[in-house]
Amino acid sequence: MRSEQFYQGHLDAVSRSFALCIPQLAVPFRQHVALSYLLLRVLDTVEDASFADKLQQQRQFAAFRQLLAKRPTRGQVDAFRNYFPGSITEGERNLLADTGAFFEDAYELPAAPRSVMFGAIDRMAVGMAAYARRPTLRLVDLEDVSRYCCIVAGLVGEMLTQLWGLDGETPPRMIHAYRFGLFLQKVNILKDQAEDEAVGRFLVPDRRDILASLRADAEGALSYLTSLPQKERGYRTFCAWSLMLGAASLAQMDGPRQSRRAETMELLARTAGIAQDDEALRRQFAELLPRLPHVRAKEPLPKPEPADWFVRMLDAPLSDRELVELGTIPAVAHHPAAAHQ
Repeated sequence: MRSEQFYQGHLDAVSRSFALCIPQLAVPFRQHVALSYLLLRVLDTVEDASFADKLQQQRQFAAFRQLLAKRPTRGQVDAFRNYFPGSITEGERNLLADTGAFFEDAYELPAAPRSVMFGAIDRMAVGMAAYARRPTLRLVDLEDVSRYCCIVAGLVGEMLTQLWGLDGETPPRMIHAYRFGLFLQKVNILKDQAEDEAVGRFLVPDRRDILASLRADAEGALSYLTSLPQKERGYRTFCAWSLMLGAASLAQMDGPRQSRRAETMELLARTAGIAQDDEALRRQFAELLPRLPHVRAKEPLPKPEPADWFVRMLDAPLSDRELVELGTIPAVAHHPAAAHQ
């Protein structure tokens, strides 16, 4: 793989939080996570770019999946990069400029981590493409939010867990990995609602419903963290930082948007100091997490994509019961394709 500095430079440019968190991981896990994250950011650019029409965007999703299916030629990578509209940001353009390098490094990885990475990223591309086919990206209810978050963040939790488990350690329960992803993604959706809606992405059908659902997601995310071996300081710190930053962001959501760099760095330092202390982590998380509302469950609304499609597409190592617990399918439905345990 290319140098640590090469990857850190890209991480610094696209995400301050991940740029801080990823260096806590041990090699080669750190390299796998950094490369995976940057490939996911390339995929995010396909989802977010302002293409002239939906057909062009769908072609770009398909082109990205082709890069995952077989080692691409330079011409294929150049065609993929050149198909983006001129309106993408400079940061996105800089990221895309090294798409070929990312794929070169990915195809040089051993088969096991590459299979984990490409499998999760490909399923995410399929799910994103389906939501992008809607006339407007509008999530209709909490069930829809949970499905979308499973695609764009739950699969990341699955991928990280499987990559970490390649060393032979017993991984946390997969439902907790998905809860971790859902917690962070729902916080981001709530935090970015105004910006998303300004560009035609309506991801918040009801703020109180999403806030109430965070109770179970937060509990599962904390269970994920505390189920990691206490000797696993690096990954524990990585997860604890992400979780505590999410809780702090949620607590500050209704206040003015301002830089709190000093507070953030102090929180990270404090969290690193207790990363191997489960009780201290639980106390700090409880202190950071704001009071969440209780709301009565509502009957799910019809959606463009049926539940059976979602289960087949996600292809997660989760049972029917766990998919119901995540709020992604109705309890009365039977989905044999969901049972992978």
